[in-house]
Amino acid sequence: MKISPDRVAQAALLAMVIELSSTPKPGNVDRGHDFEEIKFHHFLISAVSAYPVFRDAALGSEPTGALIRRAVSSWRGWGLSQNTHFGTVTLLVPLAVAAGRGGDLRGEVEGVLEETTAEDAVEFYAAFALAGARVAEVEDLSLKDPTSLNRVRSGKKTLLDLMRLSSDHDLVAREWSTGFERSFALSEHLIGKVADLGLNDGVVMTYLEALAEVPDSLVASKFGVETAKEASVRAGSILGLEVEETLRLAEELDREFIEEDINPGSTADLMGAALFISLAEGAILRCEE
Repeated sequence: MKISPDRVAQAALLAMVIELSSTPKPGNVDRGHDFEEIKFHHFLISAVSAYPVFRDAALGSEPTGALIRRAVSSWRGWGLSQNTHFGTVTLLVPLAVAAGRGGDLRGEVEGVLEETTAEDAVEFYAAFALAGARVAEVEDLSLKDPTSLNRVRSGKKTLLDLMRLSSDHDLVAREWSTGFERSFALSEHLIGKVADLGLNDGVVMTYLEALAEVPDSLVASKFGVETAKEASVRAGSILGLEVEETLRLAEELDREFIEEDINPGSTADLMGAALFISLAEGAILRCEE
């Protein structure tokens, strides 16, 4: 089913604000609390300001890399200097391009990824610099290495090639490298959880299970793999109980993570992608266009 560009952009915006506002989501900004430097309203700014980019993505009017850079630039235009939604935008832009084409979303997004070029990679480097994002260091074509750009151009490395280099240690890059395999799996899980528990609790429970299943790469980049694994174990320890008890314990875990500066932001990025898929396919918040 083909979706109008406005509908695609609405789904992207809703995915970002639903993920943002769901609570308690241990370690991440939500409607219950801010971070010291990054506030709830900063995430609202980056979500809303990117709306035209998602609409243009659905129209197929610009290459994927340029759209990602534009999305980051859009929130800079509102005075936002912090990195809020870089990972989420990196996932949502190709999904929005794919949704605008109609047809099977999973098949279309694989095509979008395969079509990326070296220029898309160059644009992504620019977006990364604008966002001030944190990533784990890699030996080849590091986003932090200014000489990488010339090597990307001369070697004709595409943006998908770049993501594949980081797929073993970065959850967002892994999604690109696998055709968004986990995002689609999380979407299916999310649909069932929302049907049983409602939107907020369904999102929170899916987030907790996702964090317990795979260590968060943002946490790993800040504190190391062992801390990321420990955070996953701690999330898993409050599952398997009555939902009300899990949510109560999630509030405690949230306070602990914030005190320890443990921020599973990459898991939140995947939740944004899963929400978009569920919304675009009409599986949650279904209504007539």
